[in-house]
Amino acid sequence: MRTQIPTQSIEGPFFSRCSEVLAVNKHTHNQSNLKRGYTIIELIVTIAVLVIASWILVPYATMGDASAGQSASRMAVSHMLTAQMDAIAEQGYRRVYFYPDGSGWCIEIVEQGNLAAPFDANTANFAELKTESQGQDGFAIMNFTTDKRFQAISIDNVSFDGGSESVIFDPAGGIVASDGSPSTGGSFTLHSGDHSWDIALAPLTGKISVQSNGGAP
Repeated sequence: MRTQIPTQSIEGPFFSRCSEVLAVNKHTHNQSNLKRGYTIIELIVTIAVLVIASWILVPYATMGDASAGQSASRMAVSHMLTAQMDAIAEQGYRRVYFYPDGSGWCIEIVEQGNLAAPFDANTANFAELKTESQGQDGFAIMNFTTDKRFQAISIDNVSFDGGSESVIFDPAGGIVASDGSPSTGGSFTLHSGDHSWDIALAPLTGKISVQSNGGAP
């Protein structure tokens, strides 16, 4: 027996659109499984993107040191995951480089033979942001000094693999050192007024953890 999904009690334009998608799926039941699967996956991805976007943007409504830091730390985690997923999807290497002045970071596409090459903003091949509007001209560049929401945010204590200012994701989604060997991990600290967040990446896997020092993310 097929269980019918109730949709009439859900209100709002987004959920109305979801109801339409479900109705289309029911109407096209005789189409191939691939077609139906693609539609469901597309819906799930849309919901996930909206959840991530709201998670980042909601604190802006009550902007202060704590909420600005929360939003910035969430964005940092989101961009780390973006670099990781992009490396897997494109089967390449993505380097997250933190600016020495603490003003932000960028995601750079790097070749396997150039992992140790120094960062050069003039020649860098910046990755594109595919899931959110944050960034610079559609690229994965975050500069706090040019974003009025985050001008009080700064980053310091950046250290990966014993002192590097960047972390590199490989095609398997793990992190590696600049010589291609498994990374020993690292961390950085994000500051907003009297609040700070320590964001760490575990060795090899790159698993992310966040420790709040006043104002939970």
